[in-house]
Amino acid sequence: MNEFLPAVNTAVYFFCSALYFLEGFFFYRVLCCIVRRREGRLWAAAVFLSCAALSSMIIFPNDLFNVTLDLIWFTAMMLLAFRGSLWQRLAAVVIFYPLIISQNFLVMDLLGNLLLLLGDPPFLNPLFSIADTAIHLALWYLILRLMEKRLSSISRLFDDRTWILLDVICLASLVNITTCIYFSPEESYKIWPATLACFVTNLGSLFLAEYFMISIQRDMERKNLKLRKSYYEELEQNQSRIRKLRHDMNNHFSVIRSLVHSGNQTEAEQYLEKLEERITADSRIFCQNSIINAVLNAKYNLAVEHEIDCFFHIGLKRLLSIDAISLCCLFANTLDNAIEASLKISDPQDRHISVKARVTENGYFSYEIVNAKNNAVLKKNGTFCSDKTDRASHGFGLANVREVVERYSGTLDISYTEDTFSVTVLIRNA
Repeated sequence: MNEFLPAVNTAVYFFCSALYFLEGFFFYRVLCCIVRRREGRLWAAAVFLSCAALSSMIIFPNDLFNVTLDLIWFTAMMLLAFRGSLWQRLAAVVIFYPLIISQNFLVMDLLGNLLLLLGDPPFLNPLFSIADTAIHLALWYLILRLMEKRLSSISRLFDDRTWILLDVICLASLVNITTCIYFSPEESYKIWPATLACFVTNLGSLFLAEYFMISIQRDMERKNLKLRKSYYEELEQNQSRIRKLRHDMNNHFSVIRSLVHSGNQTEAEQYLEKLEERITADSRIFCQNSIINAVLNAKYNLAVEHEIDCFFHIGLKRLLSIDAISLCCLFANTLDNAIEASLKISDPQDRHISVKARVTENGYFSYEIVNAKNNAVLKKNGTFCSDKTDRASHGFGLANVREVVERYSGTLDISYTEDTFSVTVLIRNA
């Protein structure tokens, strides 16, 4: 039988290598659920090969070299080959690095000790090699199936503060597993409970992240209900205005008829123009999304009521990956701030707001709002503050906007002069 062992070992080696690549593919898929890889085939190939190598890295007791190499390699890959928030990319390291190290050490050490217990017969080595690879493959497949949708939602909804919190929670597992392996005793089985606890803890952190996600979704749903309430109130106001117009329509026609019959053609045309303005003002369409359109109409009408000159150019015909609630938050908060600043200008002729929003050809959502102002801009520790007396209850508008931008890994630029204030947002429409 021994004469067949070299051929068997060679066959097992190639079979296990194929399984390693499949394992790396599952790990690659899991990783891409939480962070966005840089575009390009070279990046894709580099990340896939790195995932295959990292997920199958052999870890022995007191293995200072491989444990450290795994951490440095993984961190470098996340920083160079992936995009997005720094804290999001570091979260991938502190979540998945302990999972890799703990399971690779635990499975390898368990099978190795079992093999020694059985007397280390040569014919069992190929079987144990296949078992080792199959266990890792099964674990990453199960993690992918279990967490794929959860991780995608988490990646979309989390902001930097939530990622930092998750980083801190998982950092304990990272320190624990590296310390245990660095200083593992001769009886390596003594640290099996610690490695198992590390694996379970980091898997549990993903479910904790899901709990955070559900809390964020509920908060968004509450905001959604408020926006919908505002939308239906706006609809009811529009319907009420239309009913009043219909009720007065006979009177309007009588006035126009009288002006025409008396030969006052110019006055009749002016009257018609004013009547048309009143009718069309309540049916203004800025974009196709009904909720966002209602918010824009409400803010526009409020601005016009206060004699603020408004210019709205909204081009959102293409489908946006940004959810409507986040867009409403962006529009509503910046417009509220712009209207508030404009009202502090005594001369209505100097009040103006310009809003531009569009989806560019290369796949970016761009938003710019510029308003006139004459009040001083207050900042504290780099954060813009309200100049109202009750500052504790105000000044959250730009903070909410920043939260939306961070959630979608966009850029926010705020600039101002003595008489203008502008906010510019750029988010990739992925």
